[in-house]
Amino acid sequence: MGNYSEEKAWKRAQKMGKVNYLIIVGILAGGGAFFGLSVLLSYVSGSDIDLFQTFLSALSFGVVYGYLSWKFTKRRYEKKR
Repeated sequence: MGNYSEEKAWKRAQKMGKVNYLIIVGILAGGGAFFGLSVLLSYVSGSDIDLFQTFLSALSFGVVYGYLSWKFTKRRYEKKR
C-alpha cells in the first residue's frame, strides 16, 4: 500500500472533527460521487431521472458513507496501536 498509514489517516480525520469529516468526506465526496454517477448513468441509458429524489438518495448515502468511513478509519488506527 505504499506510504499509507492508519495513524496519518486517523490524525487527519480527527483534526477535521467528526461533523466536518462527515460533511466533507461523506456528503460532498461520497454523496457527490453518487449523485454524479446516478445522473451520468441515467443520461447514458436515456432514462428520466427525478433530480430531487436522486439528491435525497445521494445525501443519505453520503451520511452513511461518512459515518462508516469515520468508524473504520478509527478502528484501523486503534488496531495498529
